[in-house]
Amino acid sequence: MTTDLTASPVAELRALSDLIKASVDKIEGLCSERGQTYPLSNLPFTPQSEAPRMSPDVMAEGTVIVAAAAQLIAAVRPPPLALLTQAVQYHVSSCMRAAILLNVAEILRNAGAKGMHVTEIAAPMKVDPAKLARVLRLLATKHIFKEVAPDTFVNNRLSSVLDTGKNISDILANPESKHDNTPGIVALMEHATGGGYQFSYYLSDVLMDPEWSHSAEPNESAFNRAFNTPLSAFEWAALPENAYRRKLLGIGMRGLQGAASTEIVLDGFDWKSLPSDSVIVDVGGGIGSKMLPLAKKFDHLKFIIQDRPDVVGNAAEFWNTEMPEAISSGTVQLQAHDFFTPQPVQKPAIFYLCTIMHDWSDKYCIKILTLLRAAAGPETQLIVTDNIISYASPQATLPKDIPGVVFSTPPEPLLPNNGEANIMPYLADMQMLTGQNGSERTVMQYDSVFEASGWRLTRVHMDKGFQSQNSKIIGVPL
Repeated sequence: MTTDLTASPVAELRALSDLIKASVDKIEGLCSERGQTYPLSNLPFTPQSEAPRMSPDVMAEGTVIVAAAAQLIAAVRPPPLALLTQAVQYHVSSCMRAAILLNVAEILRNAGAKGMHVTEIAAPMKVDPAKLARVLRLLATKHIFKEVAPDTFVNNRLSSVLDTGKNISDILANPESKHDNTPGIVALMEHATGGGYQFSYYLSDVLMDPEWSHSAEPNESAFNRAFNTPLSAFEWAALPENAYRRKLLGIGMRGLQGAASTEIVLDGFDWKSLPSDSVIVDVGGGIGSKMLPLAKKFDHLKFIIQDRPDVVGNAAEFWNTEMPEAISSGTVQLQAHDFFTPQPVQKPAIFYLCTIMHDWSDKYCIKILTLLRAAAGPETQLIVTDNIISYASPQATLPKDIPGVVFSTPPEPLLPNNGEANIMPYLADMQMLTGQNGSERTVMQYDSVFEASGWRLTRVHMDKGFQSQNSKIIGVPL
């Protein structure tokens, strides 16, 4: 049913508010049926408290609420104020970084409902309490921390996620070990707030440069302008002086992949149907954490984990901890390999690439996939797990003969790509573009890259809940 947005001057506002109300009612009903309590914003985050929100049907309604609420705000806020507010959002990132580095969430962990005055929060780090209060007040205005009385703050559902769980005395004694043996999300937040906006600033400079604007090279991006380096982001990160940055990203990515790896790998492909002793090659697979759920569930498969020598050198410890018999039995093999050189494994059942393609421009993705195609057998399948970008307009013509490429449409008048509720792939796209000319891609763009490298796209599996970063793009040799 099409919503007539010209029926009255506030037709769009009413349609959006009706969507929000309807979804809130559905969430209330679902939680009531299950005897669950929806997580309260003023209580700390725990996996147990989040359980009601994480069920797929509740998440689907939450997606509608986020998309509609953001669109409603855009519709009612005066345009100059809306644009200026967006223009200075980098202050939120800077304040988040300050809160992480000053260990505010850890300090507030035992503050209780009455909270802690900023003079007490500032004391362990020996910083100016008046300035810290201003930082925390902006975050509280964005619902990160809560100001329960003037200059008195407490953790809430969002800010508690920034708590590593470590004692403040231990962190102060050894700051660089703050993220060791933690789930990794805070390390990822510290990394994300630690430089991306610096090179994002230079995006316009690169776009207006007659040569760099059209460049596909990983060392001709906004990152290179920001840090005045001829090295690609990967090469720059490998420098000795950037060891802590590498450590942060490694801990953060392992935590992120570990939390979602079971769903990422298992969903959307029938692994059980592969013949006994089928070989899965995890190309650029890091320490192999994404293969662990498969190795545990399907004992008829064999796995080769490929990455740089320094990375796979650390993989043995991971497998010896998580699945001690995997390497000794031959189920898992660790192999140093540069995916820009000829692929040593011939005719495997699967070449698997998870969050690899988005790091590179089409030129380099085609190089990677062409080398894999040269090593593929007639039955080899290619599985790419990555973001799929959707248009913010009604969908363009898509190849209907490829299962999975027609996406479900959200209710009107929401944006066809779910707007703010699905913003992460678009932010990731800018991170890739400014970082080293990488790219998140639409289905048609994947189809083009596949075809140019000798593969035929046969199927797409979209991740549940319209969160496209865990989607699978599956192909076979042309």
